[in-house]
Amino acid sequence: MIKGWIEVKAERHPLTHVFAVMEADKLEEGNKHNVALLLSDQAVPDPMRVSGDTWAFWAAEQARAGALKGIIILIDPETKVWTRGQWLSSQGMMFYTHTSTEPEGRILRFEPAESAAGEIAGKVWMKETMGGLGEGPWRVEAEFRTPVIPMPKVTATITGAEALKSPQYKAVVAFLTACKKKDLEAIRMSMDADSQVMLAEAVKQQGQKTALEMFAGMAEESLKLKTVQVTVRGSVADVKLSENKAGERNEHELKVGLANGVWKLTR
Repeated sequence: MIKGWIEVKAERHPLTHVFAVMEADKLEEGNKHNVALLLSDQAVPDPMRVSGDTWAFWAAEQARAGALKGIIILIDPETKVWTRGQWLSSQGMMFYTHTSTEPEGRILRFEPAESAAGEIAGKVWMKETMGGLGEGPWRVEAEFRTPVIPMPKVTATITGAEALKSPQYKAVVAFLTACKKKDLEAIRMSMDADSQVMLAEAVKQQGQKTALEMFAGMAEESLKLKTVQVTVRGSVADVKLSENKAGERNEHELKVGLANGVWKLTR
């Protein structure tokens, strides 16, 4: 259930759909999680109504094509405080975060309402517009209630030497090695179908040379990280690469999934 609107350049668009999933916080160490909340004027397709990134990439692509208006808000499930989010614009995802350390000083507010187990409810509103980095000012106001799709249960946690031997880690190494070599076909073959679409879009937008240089730079840094933890959730797995050096922790995480029985990079 949702009732509200999003306003872009003084033009209001009704918000008619709400979708929420539990996800790991990619910017925090440990086992911190967020509720990722999508308020939009389009429904997330049924095959994408699962935990993971596919639905968010879909929403960004739809927004870029002018077919969707909406925002994503990340909310701490324990404190019910929003941490950051993405406005879905014609440029795809545009990140925003707190404008004040104090909740009452923030432009965007989230007021939680009573909700049953496994759901989230409340009101999102803004006391003034936010800038849009060339898109024009925007603001949102909505009340909603929706179930929260849980993360799949952990079926295995693999560390140490066993992690280095795991098929999930080997799939990540295959992807990173192909990126480091700037081998476009090998990169494509190391990805599942959805990720191959993302790759094609990156090459189209940035040009092949620029895209491959970006992938190569990322891969070179990731391949230096030798501590590996694989968290398996059925047919998907998070592969965390990390290193503690000079008191600082460097950490990259990639997701792989089973595609026709083979582990490949996924979204």
